[in-house]
Amino acid sequence: MRKRMIILLLALMLCIAGCADKKGAGAAAPSEEPICEAPSEAAAYCRVTVHYVSDEGFIVPVTKLIPREEGIAKACLSYMISTPENVSAARELGLYPSIPDGARLSLSIADGNALADIGGMSALPSREAELAMIESVVNTLTGFPTINTVTITRDGRGGTLENGTELPVRQKAYALNPEDGELAASAGGESLTLYFPNSSGALTVPVTRIAGGRSLYSLVSALVGGPASKGLLGCFPEGTLLLGATLENGVVTVNLSDDFRRVSETEGLFTLCHRTTWLTLKEGFDFDRLKFQVNGLDYAPEEVSAPYEINAPAR
Repeated sequence: MRKRMIILLLALMLCIAGCADKKGAGAAAPSEEPICEAPSEAAAYCRVTVHYVSDEGFIVPVTKLIPREEGIAKACLSYMISTPENVSAARELGLYPSIPDGARLSLSIADGNALADIGGMSALPSREAELAMIESVVNTLTGFPTINTVTITRDGRGGTLENGTELPVRQKAYALNPEDGELAASAGGESLTLYFPNSSGALTVPVTRIAGGRSLYSLVSALVGGPASKGLLGCFPEGTLLLGATLENGVVTVNLSDDFRRVSETEGLFTLCHRTTWLTLKEGFDFDRLKFQVNGLDYAPEEVSAPYEINAPAR
């Protein structure tokens, strides 16, 4: 018995030592390299957000499933070069890449700033195209947890592009598609991100609006009121009134007037309402389910498939 106890104690000590070694070996050293924080079911891939330009001129985020590799942030930028393959894939969504074909990319990251150099880049046709490229690059890179700001150079140098657009230095993420052009915030106003469908209903576009507050009710009310920008659609039928918006036990309930029933007259419109409301509210609120009501009674003329990946290509 005594011999058996000694053997058990030795085995226990070896197990503890082995576990400690494994724990130490598994500890990752701090790194400035962005990591894919949301791996897909297939370990060889990860989900990232890449920004493109729509036919209407909006900067549009797209969820992509790309091969996992070291330097995943630079890989994201490679999908934004206007190669024939990238253009073909983007056109299926009504989008186009913002970086000219033939450009060479390099990327280094230090102290939270990503330095993106674009070499061999041909001139862009307009100031709008230059701004679209810069905003799409900055917002794609700042989507990674280790990147707070972005500096862009051309062939190793800063300065301005052909149409007068200044290359950014330590630029934070841009407010996408501001409704008033420059976001001249009024006293007491707050910046809100709202999602609306584009003119074809195929894309979900974020816009930035200055409004009175970020409450659940304020956000839904802004969606019901519709977009101010041309090229976007309002999902909610004209005359729809917001009667209430609550969040309880992980469920958001949006109560609307009887005019909302007309959403069923257009196939797919209810789904657009659900998707744009979900994406708008998810940026500031934690919930698992979103339901609509008409005069206090649940209303769902179509089946929906939340949660949503923004503008994810069909697989």
